[in-house]
Amino acid sequence: MSRPDARQAEAALEQRPRKACINCRRQKMKCVIESNATDECRRCRRAGLPCIFIPRANAATLPDSIARLPDGDFKTDVLRRLSVIEEKLGLSAASNPNSSGTLASDDALSPEHSSLGSLWEAVSVLQRSAPTSVPSVVWHKSTVKDLWLSFHDRMPGLHFMPRKQTFSAPHPLLLASILYCSSVRGPPDVADLASHYSTVLCNAIAQLCIPGSEIGKTPDDAEEWAFQTVLGIVLAGLLTEATVRETGLWISIAYRLILEHCPAQPNIDEGSREWRRLFSGVQIIDLEHASLHLSCPVIPIESPLPALQTSHRDQLYRLSRMMHTGLTHFAGRGLPTIWSCFTSEAPTAVTLASNFTAVDTAVIRDWARQLDDWLVEFTQQSEGSEQDVKLVFRQYVLHRLVVLSIYHPVRGCDLRSTATTPKEQHELLLSARATLKLHSHDDTIWSNWDQIIITWAAIIVIQGIEGGAGEADDLANIRVHLDMLQQMASPKSSLRNILVARLEASRNRIQVLEQDIADQPQAAYDPLPMMAPIDQSWYIFDQSNLQHMMYSDWMT
Repeated sequence: MSRPDARQAEAALEQRPRKACINCRRQKMKCVIESNATDECRRCRRAGLPCIFIPRANAATLPDSIARLPDGDFKTDVLRRLSVIEEKLGLSAASNPNSSGTLASDDALSPEHSSLGSLWEAVSVLQRSAPTSVPSVVWHKSTVKDLWLSFHDRMPGLHFMPRKQTFSAPHPLLLASILYCSSVRGPPDVADLASHYSTVLCNAIAQLCIPGSEIGKTPDDAEEWAFQTVLGIVLAGLLTEATVRETGLWISIAYRLILEHCPAQPNIDEGSREWRRLFSGVQIIDLEHASLHLSCPVIPIESPLPALQTSHRDQLYRLSRMMHTGLTHFAGRGLPTIWSCFTSEAPTAVTLASNFTAVDTAVIRDWARQLDDWLVEFTQQSEGSEQDVKLVFRQYVLHRLVVLSIYHPVRGCDLRSTATTPKEQHELLLSARATLKLHSHDDTIWSNWDQIIITWAAIIVIQGIEGGAGEADDLANIRVHLDMLQQMASPKSSLRNILVARLEASRNRIQVLEQDIADQPQAAYDPLPMMAPIDQSWYIFDQSNLQHMMYSDWMT
C-alpha cells in the first residue's frame, strides 16, 4: 500500500467511533484495527481470542441506531424520553412557567379569560405553591373558569350565611376551596380532578402556618384577606370533616384569624362582610366535628369581640349553645364515637369507661328538653317559610340522634352490637327511622355531616331489623339513601365510598327476607307489639314532636 493510500485508510479509521476491545483494555495496550479486518483487532486475531469492542467515553460519534435518525426525529425522541422521566419523578409542567397549560399559555390573552381579571393572579400563587405532583391540567384556564363561574350553581346556600357572597378578586385560599368544592360536586369529568384540587387546598391551608409563605403573607387589604381565608376554611370543612382529621386544626386557624382581623365594631353598610355570620359558620363546623369524634369544641359560644355577638334568641345561637354544653360535658369519657362506626372494619364489643351519674342524667335530659323547645319555637313562627320549617326539622332530627348516640352508651348500652333493639332502646330506633326518612322529603341535604348521620341512622335501622323490630318501609328507605349516595359524583376514596361500603356491609348481614318484613304490620311510631310493654322511663325526648312533624302537611 502506498503512503497516500495508507494515510487515507488511517483517516477513514479516525472517523469511526474510538473503541477498545476488552482484551486490549485489560492489558492497557493500544487497540489497533486493521483496514482489512473490521470485525476484530490485530492482537485478538493473532491470539485467537474473541474480540469484543466497547465504545470509549470519548467516542467521536453517536451509536449507529441514533446516528441514523434525522435531526428532527432525534430531538423529538429526546424530548419524549425526557417527558417520561419527568412524569416518573413527579415533575409536572406546572413547575415550568413556559409550558403549555399554565398561565403563560396562549389562552391567557383570550377575551373570555382576561375578563376575569385578578382571578389569574390567585391561580398563579396557588400554582407556584402547589406540590409538583399536581398535574398541569388543573391549571387550564378553561377548567378554572368553569369551576369558578359554576360554584354557586353547584353548591347549595349556607344556612348560616343566606346571602351569597361574591368576590371579584379572590385570594388564593378561597379560590382553592371554591375549585375543590365546585369540582367535587360537578359532573364526572371534573369530579375526577377533585382529588388534585383537594391536594392544592390542603397545601394552601398548611401554607398559613409556614413563616414567610406567599399564601400566608398578610396583604394590604388584611380584613378582606382574612374574611376570604376563613370562608375558604369553612367551605373546605363542610366537605372534608370526618375524612380529614386535621379539620380541627383548620378550625383553630380560622378562629385565630377572626380574632386578629375582625373589626372592633360591626359594619352596617351593605358592602361590608358578614363577620358575625361567618363566626357562626366556624362554630357549626366545630360542633359537627366534635359530635362525630366526641371531642371538646374549640370555639367558645360567647365571642370576646362585640362585632361577633348575637341575640340569645337567635336560632343558630340557641342550637349551638345546647350542643356546646352537652358535648363539652361528655367529651373525654372514653365513649364510642359515631365516626368510629365507619372506620372499624367490623362492629366489635366496646368497653365503656364511663359511669352514668346523676349529673349525666340532668345534663342529657336538659339537652333533650332544650332541643324539643327549640323545635316547637322555630317551627311555629308564622313568618317561617316551608323551606325554613324543613331546615329546622332536619336539624332537630339529626341532633336528636346525636344526643341519643351519646345517651345510650353512657348508660351502658353498646350501639355497635347487633342486638341493638332491647325495649329500653325503642326511642333510638324511632329517631333513626325519622332521620332515615329525611331523604324522601328533603332534597337540600348535601354536607358531610348530614350524610354521615343519616347513614348512621340506616345502620341502626338495619340492626333493628336483625333484632326482629323491622317495619314495612325500612328496606325501601335504606335503599333510597343508598341510591342517593351512589349517585353523587365524587373521586375515589371519598366519604361517599366509605359510607356506601359500610352501609352495604351492614345490609348484607340482614337475614330476613324483604317479603317477610313487608308482611309485618305497619306500626308507624306506635310501640311495636313485639316489643311491648316498653319501658318509657328511659325516654328523654317528647315523642309527640316526631309524630306531629312526620304527619304534617309539608311532609306529605
